[in-house]
Amino acid sequence: MFHIRDQRLELRRRSPEDLAVDGKWINRTGMVAEGIAGQAYIHLDIRTPFGETVDERQVNEALAEGLGPRRDRFRIGGWHIQFVEDTNLGSNHRVFVDLVDAGAPKSGQGGMDAGLSLELAMEALGELVATAKGEANFQLLYGGKEFCYSLLYLNGGPFHLLRVDEGAGPKAAARMRRHREFAAGRNGNAGLRVFVAKGDPLWEHLPAKEARTEGFAFPGVPEGGDTLLHLGLAQAARQRDFASHNRVSGEERRRNEGIRTRFRFMLALGAAIAVAALAAAGYGAAIRISQSQLASLRSQASVYQAPVDSIHGLRAAKMRLEASVQDLRPMWRGPMDWNAVLVALSASLPRESGIDGLAVSRESDGSLELSFKAWVRDWDQVQSIQKRLSASKRFSAISLSEQRKDLVTGVVVFHVTCKLGGE
Repeated sequence: MFHIRDQRLELRRRSPEDLAVDGKWINRTGMVAEGIAGQAYIHLDIRTPFGETVDERQVNEALAEGLGPRRDRFRIGGWHIQFVEDTNLGSNHRVFVDLVDAGAPKSGQGGMDAGLSLELAMEALGELVATAKGEANFQLLYGGKEFCYSLLYLNGGPFHLLRVDEGAGPKAAARMRRHREFAAGRNGNAGLRVFVAKGDPLWEHLPAKEARTEGFAFPGVPEGGDTLLHLGLAQAARQRDFASHNRVSGEERRRNEGIRTRFRFMLALGAAIAVAALAAAGYGAAIRISQSQLASLRSQASVYQAPVDSIHGLRAAKMRLEASVQDLRPMWRGPMDWNAVLVALSASLPRESGIDGLAVSRESDGSLELSFKAWVRDWDQVQSIQKRLSASKRFSAISLSEQRKDLVTGVVVFHVTCKLGGE
């Protein structure tokens, strides 16, 4: 039994008396997988036109031809293409078919997400060895107490898998040697490198003259035992290519996913409640501190309240005094040279123009405002009058209004207002 978490394999050794997968296993693991040993399988060679792949109909026909009268005894548990070789006559496909005994009772354990045969684990283990060693052609051996495996890996892919239903010993070693000779005629592969895991019981029964036999070990994987096979099973369980071999029903997988979803929801809810409680505690502490500081500031403010009220009263008295003094400002101005004012006013008017209603008024600030009506021959002379008045330092704030044209005489009449000031 093992579980995979965050793309890492975590092997969990359990006693034979405790094999049931309970809710904790399902909740805490991303996938629970079971390795199924002793299952029937077969290699099929299917040829298609060049470039075409194999479909399920061709697999069923090839399996019926290969099994013959035993076809009704087995059904297909899953299949995948192991090896493809393109030739002049077409594409040769080596297909691996996982068989299920139709009359055998279901032996899968409850709570599983994946139930795969150990042959798939050997294929996946071969891919790991090929990646680690950088080798495209080799033989991978595995020796156990009840069965052994030999995998031929050719041209960068699994080619043929042999299972020997005997424990590691001289007889199993001889069968595996003949299995290697089976690949000797393919592309000159007589000198295949042979990989055996360090600590494998099969190592003691290999001839010493096998110079190309090499031991290997993966970092973090203990030597010996079934740990290496567990690693291959974990690698196979996570691959989509082997999904069709899964013996676990879809209802069971959905049930496990539902259990995990509820568990994750409860974890998320608990985390949210914990975060909310921490936030509420933080806000409560902040409110208590703010109230304490507010009480301290109120006590300090009460001490300075009397001087502040006194300052406010003095400011109000100051404003009242300034308002009363404002009315006492002198309004008198010096005598005005009206002759110079009229001369400057006449100099600002064109030759053919005139004024009417000349009036002078005193403003609240003591300044003098001059207003009159003027008439000229055309509109252009109105702007010239404004420019001339602005050029004289005696007049300021000049404004023109009520411009209109008399239809009878053709003159333009407008009203002029300006401020008077001495030079």
